[in-house]
Amino acid sequence: MDKTRRDFIKGTLASGTFLALGIPGFTQASSSVGALSDDTRKCRLLLGDTPAAGSFVKGAQSAYFSCGGSHHGALPVFQLESGRSTGFLHLTDLLMQSRNSRWLAVMDHADAAIFTESLRNSAAHLLASGSHIFAAGDHAALPLRHVWTAASPAYSAGGLLASMLAREQYNFSIVERFLTQTAEESTRNSAPSLPGFLSYHLTDQLATRLYCAGVSLPEAGRLLGWETSRNQNPLFSQTLASATASRNKIVDSTTIEYPQFGNWAEATGYAIAAAALGVGVSQESCSEHAFVHQSDRDHSDHRELPGVGFTSFVIDV
Repeated sequence: MDKTRRDFIKGTLASGTFLALGIPGFTQASSSVGALSDDTRKCRLLLGDTPAAGSFVKGAQSAYFSCGGSHHGALPVFQLESGRSTGFLHLTDLLMQSRNSRWLAVMDHADAAIFTESLRNSAAHLLASGSHIFAAGDHAALPLRHVWTAASPAYSAGGLLASMLAREQYNFSIVERFLTQTAEESTRNSAPSLPGFLSYHLTDQLATRLYCAGVSLPEAGRLLGWETSRNQNPLFSQTLASATASRNKIVDSTTIEYPQFGNWAEATGYAIAAAALGVGVSQESCSEHAFVHQSDRDHSDHRELPGVGFTSFVIDV
């Protein structure tokens, strides 16, 4: 098994551990998600030792400026000290001294395992955690893969990220799972606007949704490891709006324009920061959704940060 695949599996298992054990405790934010408020103005960035850190910060700062935070200066950036035992002891003190703050953190999968223990000891609240990787080499059908677990759809970054990556013709998969969902969210949240994607949902419920572009439903299910049919009977049905758009070949020309990004980690930083700040992020009422995109264009020029994987966190202290 190659190293990038091992790292991706470790990251995926870490997200599964959060889901099963609640470490350090997924929770709803104490502050509301919406326009830039006094609480979200106190956002900070924490960087671990990963080659993606610089790009992630650039994207996060871009999201912060786009939501009107520029007159408060750039988001403060803190570097995790080298030496894991020393660094994480300092981190615990830092978190304890930063009450009423929201942290966006990015680090490699090994540091992420230790980081969760530090969070548990600091009484911080985990809002979202993701594993992100770009597989090296030409063998991967979907070289760019994201797996998220979030407290609720209020912290969803998947739809926004899918829109940006599809625009740049990446081949990718994104899976997001939500632990809770309030009645208020169910009435006000809507599915993301994703031109070119066909939307499917579980036939007997709307809780699980799958968005496909450039790939058939059965193939998308195979790539994700999801079962999409049983005994020749489809488990997923196409949503009415998606089917109508497909028949009429309608392309939404009113999609929001986002900045151009140098690589996928920068786009990921933008999407996560936008979700953390509650800025224009489409949130839908579901417990799980996934996005699969395959481009018909040669994507050999999209090999930025090959073989790089990292874990992200959104935390309230």
